[in-house]
Amino acid sequence: MNNVSIIIPVYNVEKYLGRCLDSILSQTMKDIEIILVNDGSKDSSLEICRNYAEKDSRIVVIDKKNEGVSVARNTGINAAKGRYIGFVDPDDWIEPKMYESMYNTIEKYKCSMALCNYFKDSKFSSTVKTIKVNKDVLGKLDIINELIANMVGIEDILPKYSNVMGCVWRCLYRRDFINDFELRFKPGISIMEDLLFNVQSLIYCDRVCIDHGVYYHYMQNKTSSLHTYNEKMWQDQVEVHNTLEEIIEEADLSEYMRNRLDSRYIAMAACAVGNEVYRSNIKLSQRMKIARYIMNDKKLKEVLNRAKQYNLENLRDLKDLRSKEEAERERTVIRNLIFYTGSAPDKSNNKRVNKQM
Repeated sequence: MNNVSIIIPVYNVEKYLGRCLDSILSQTMKDIEIILVNDGSKDSSLEICRNYAEKDSRIVVIDKKNEGVSVARNTGINAAKGRYIGFVDPDDWIEPKMYESMYNTIEKYKCSMALCNYFKDSKFSSTVKTIKVNKDVLGKLDIINELIANMVGIEDILPKYSNVMGCVWRCLYRRDFINDFELRFKPGISIMEDLLFNVQSLIYCDRVCIDHGVYYHYMQNKTSSLHTYNEKMWQDQVEVHNTLEEIIEEADLSEYMRNRLDSRYIAMAACAVGNEVYRSNIKLSQRMKIARYIMNDKKLKEVLNRAKQYNLENLRDLKDLRSKEEAERERTVIRNLIFYTGSAPDKSNNKRVNKQM
């Protein structure tokens, strides 16, 4: 049995795949299994996978029809033989000590799951993104407060902290933990499938360890689905959100997570409206019609009214760590969101706030 099985879903990434595989083959931990799941690529990705497999017996290539990244990762999980499972995206790359360090950490603390920090790389810069937790091991309460809550959404509209990115590539999982709880990625959605997987995994975890090293290079690829027009973005986002709510509800965390779920819904609506900016093949009037459809979403209006209650009324006494200016900016954001969606029940108060934010 290998120490770690590394699963890489591959789809039309011929430009980046070599860099990714070279970084994995350069790992200081040699006892690894590398599972390349070719998800029906139409470029030379499969050929590249097979060429690497000929040179290194640790590489397993699975060629399958295109069914999306969730099914590709699930295929990799089913084939994995290592004690632990990790995931790498094919347009990213990793530092040489990543899996040796994470393996030693998870073995030392006997946890079901470990997380590390990462670099957010672009063509011109590289920024370190760290988990703002000083502990090496988190118990159940810390898992909920520090990880799950901050993956679900921000507490306030203008927070002072960064959320925890719910990506699987920063994690190492015990394989028997994944299989015992039948953890798999949800097929059929194109975005945030790893968020759902991680939130569900964390809910089942009693102990999670943090490797404070920075090992993973997350590349901001401007041609990826996150940076180009996505026709199904709003539908996929709603499906993800509904599934996330179900997971949270089953864990009896709905009341605790309500404002964070609401913040996520507001953010995803804004993202879906912004997505229309990339759509240059139709008239502006048609794009605005789609944007209005999103902003007239019934649930969005309900969420904004709850956000109004939370962010406007509860912050009036200002007895928190925010300055008066920061609190006023939060109220301004909420008022403008309500104005643009027409969700305020009291029309006399439904006025746009023209303040510098």
